[in-house]
Amino acid sequence: MRYLGCSYGHLIFSCVEHLLLVDVYTGTKVKPPKLHTNSDCVIDSAILMAPLSSSNSCLLLFSNLFIFQWQVVTNSWTEYPLVSEHFLIQIVLFKGQMFAIDFPQTLKTISLAPQPNVQEVDVVWGEDIVVGLNYDPWLVVSGDMLLMVDLVGDLISNGTFQVSRFDSSAEPAKWTKMEKLENWALFISLDRRNPTFSCMNPERWGGKSNCIYVPSASKDSDEPWIAVELGQAVYSITRSD
Repeated sequence: MRYLGCSYGHLIFSCVEHLLLVDVYTGTKVKPPKLHTNSDCVIDSAILMAPLSSSNSCLLLFSNLFIFQWQVVTNSWTEYPLVSEHFLIQIVLFKGQMFAIDFPQTLKTISLAPQPNVQEVDVVWGEDIVVGLNYDPWLVVSGDMLLMVDLVGDLISNGTFQVSRFDSSAEPAKWTKMEKLENWALFISLDRRNPTFSCMNPERWGGKSNCIYVPSASKDSDEPWIAVELGQAVYSITRSD
C-alpha cells in the first residue's frame, strides 16, 4: 500500500482503488468506499478536514488532476477538477481555510464550495527575507499564526532556517521575517506527505523553545529528532521520515 499522509491521528494509505485509514493509537481501521480513477490520475497526498468522530469530517485526496472528497459515513466520492498551473507541494488547514504552497513558492487558497477554486494569494516578501532556492519551503500552523519555514543555503554545509509570518492585516498581505519563535517549537519533515506541526512551551516534555525539529540523519541514533535553534546552521539532515 502507498502512504499518502497522516492527519488527525490517522495514517492514510491507498492501493489502487482501495483506501485505508489507521488510527496510530488504537490500530482501528476505517475503509472508505472504493475510488475509481483513470490511469492518468496519480494521488499524491491526503488530509482529513476534521477528526473522524466529527459529524462534518471528510477525507480529501489530491492528485495531479482532481481533488476527491469523501464525506465520512457516506458511500461515494465527489470529484472536483484541480485547476492549478503548478504542482501543490503542501496543504494545511488554517482558521477553517485550506492554504497551499506550490513549486515556485506561491501561496494559494483552495475552496470546494460553492464551486472548486484555487486562488493565488496576493502576498509580498518582506525586505529582509532571503528566498531559498535549493529546497521547497514548509507551511506550519502555530497557534493563530501561519508560518513559512525556508532553508537558506545547503543542508550539508551551512544552511540556516528562516521563518516568516503571514501578515494578512497588511495591504497587500506580507511575509514578515521572525527573529525568534519565542516559546514555540516547530516540527517539519523532508517527506512532504507528513504534516508539519508546532508545540507551545516544549520544555514541559524536555524540549526546547525557539527551535525547529527535524528528523535525525542517522537511523541508528537514539535521538529521532534534532533541535535546531532558529538562526543556527543545519548539518546533514538527509533522512526523509
